[in-house]
Amino acid sequence: MATSAFNRAPSDNMMITNQSNTSLAHDFHSIELCFEHNPVSVSASEMGFAHVFVRLALERHLLSRHLSELFSHSDLLQTLYKREAFLRTDGEDLRKQFLAHIESLELLDYKCFSNSYPDIDIIYHVIIVPTRARATGISSITTANPYIALAGILGSTKVIP
Repeated sequence: MATSAFNRAPSDNMMITNQSNTSLAHDFHSIELCFEHNPVSVSASEMGFAHVFVRLALERHLLSRHLSELFSHSDLLQTLYKREAFLRTDGEDLRKQFLAHIESLELLDYKCFSNSYPDIDIIYHVIIVPTRARATGISSITTANPYIALAGILGSTKVIP
């Protein structure tokens, strides 16, 4: 049985939160968190995981950046892909042209991840940073370090007027 994000140690969650919000590793880990605690995983295969990753990257306007990062790791591409695969092509012009087409897709707003998986529990991490309370005249700093993890399904929260 997979462990949910709620069963993780707070230090594990903090490490995840401290990753760059636009990094490739952050998106991979976000997908793992979304699907690891659901009984029926739609990304059970590598192909399913790839579909979910592309949809999330399109929605976040990061697909071109992620593909550029993958192109820069030729040693990884050599171990994972056959020689005739597009990702291993030596034509730098062909890669640039492909990325230019992907960047044109990023001009539009896609909801392909959110709308395709509406029953997925999406985990949100909230970190409250203690500061000096100046507005109330209290001059002490709190020593509390709260950590909150919320989960929900798309549309489960009512609109707040």
